[in-house]
Amino acid sequence: TVEFMPSPKMSSYLVAFCVGQFEFVQDTTKKGTLVRVLCTPGKQAQCGYALEVATRVLAWYEEFFGIPYPLPKLDLIAVPDFAMGAMENWGLVTYREIDLLCNPDK
Repeated sequence: TVEFMPSPKMSSYLVAFCVGQFEFVQDTTKKGTLVRVLCTPGKQAQCGYALEVATRVLAWYEEFFGIPYPLPKLDLIAVPDFAMGAMENWGLVTYREIDLLCNPDK
């Protein structure tokens, strides 16, 4: 059985979910928001930079705007075949792999 936390009311075009095998890295902001970067298997080593930036930027936005992030988590997912550069679904932002992942060896 899989259970999800209740979602706040939102426009239907902001709802997203992804089904498949994924690896991820995660961290938590100083205020306790869980941030994860997900990818297809074998690409987890390329998620670190995106995680570092996302965690810092989320904290910066909260400070700059004086408004706490309203969700308990923020997931960013690298999708291999995605027509758009990114889509700002609430709580699950989808990106093309080329726009999110960064090879640390290059």
